[in-house]
Amino acid sequence: MKKNANSTFGIVGLGRFGTALAITLAEAGKEVIVVDQNEEKVKAMRQYTEYAFVCDNLSKATLSEVGIQNCDTVIVCIGSRIDTSILTTLNVVSLGVPHVISKATSQDQGAVLEKIGAEVVYPER
Repeated sequence: MKKNANSTFGIVGLGRFGTALAITLAEAGKEVIVVDQNEEKVKAMRQYTEYAFVCDNLSKATLSEVGIQNCDTVIVCIGSRIDTSILTTLNVVSLGVPHVISKATSQDQGAVLEKIGAEVVYPER
């Protein structure tokens, strides 16, 4: 994926929030990379973006392979597994993505995500 004048977005996690966000951005003409471990969810997103990847592991190396570091903004939409959410956010931040937004399900999770450099959203509220 090459950077262009339009913003590029990365979405990690295709639950309700991540899927809705990815579809909205793609329909607005934005370039979107989507990553999830569920192959069916990734296949469904291929009608909206050609950059849809199945990743069982969200390590820094794996995220780099799919090109997440080329995005202007990455949204980590993992809410149910707090440890995975925090580690994935840390990996994205350490890859040098300029704007990282992470979904949190609790105040404590949000506080940790802010400490590592992410903007935090609470979509369930």
